[in-house]
Amino acid sequence: DYIFVDDPDDPVAQMTLMQTEITQPAMLTLDIAIYRLLQSYGFRPDLVMGHSLGEYAALIVSGIMSFKDALEAAAARGNEMARVSVEDNGWMAAVLAPLDAVQETLKEVDGYVVPANINSRSQCVIGGASKAVEQAIALFEEKDYRAIQLPVSHAFHTEIVAPASAPLRNVLDRLDIRPPTIPLVANVTGDLYPTDVTAIKDLLQKQIASPVQWVKGLETLFHEGVRMFVEVGPKRALRGFVADVF
Repeated sequence: DYIFVDDPDDPVAQMTLMQTEITQPAMLTLDIAIYRLLQSYGFRPDLVMGHSLGEYAALIVSGIMSFKDALEAAAARGNEMARVSVEDNGWMAAVLAPLDAVQETLKEVDGYVVPANINSRSQCVIGGASKAVEQAIALFEEKDYRAIQLPVSHAFHTEIVAPASAPLRNVLDRLDIRPPTIPLVANVTGDLYPTDVTAIKDLLQKQIASPVQWVKGLETLFHEGVRMFVEVGPKRALRGFVADVF
């Protein structure tokens, strides 16, 4: 009902879909719909990795969770993130600059701001306290790097949303989580997921407030022999990251 609306340009429908608690299960559903379409043409992955929320689609494909359970987990993840009640929800911004330059610039900022998504050699997303991210954007622009604030409800993958971790773990403990049947690379570590179920839940609990180690994850896939990368999603940002890293 949120995706298939009568008028896709309706601003109310668009704003509703951008609410975190709706966006997350909607995106998961779309990812799996695209995966099933690919499956119907005979595509089968040897290894999988998902970016942030996309990791939940990868969990389904790897056999760790059923679609039903992952949908419940994604909805809970979105709900708990939306419910995080702090004085400052924080900001996020995409920065087109080498990671070294990002890290050096963030040291000049007064306040809490960290690399939240380490996406490629030349692009990452920073997150943190609103004023600190605002200051960081100005510093990057002074150095002739492009920095764009992102339209998000909270600073995801930072300590600002850490209060959502424990309630999510309560949901994960109720679900049927199994060892992977297809190797899966974790956002938190950039390494292959463990096979121990408790360790899997530990990673998913940490994932909310930990940086997405996408570059390290791509390097792990390459080390495991992957040479063909297929993006299973509605856009092509991840394809761009792969092209940049390799």
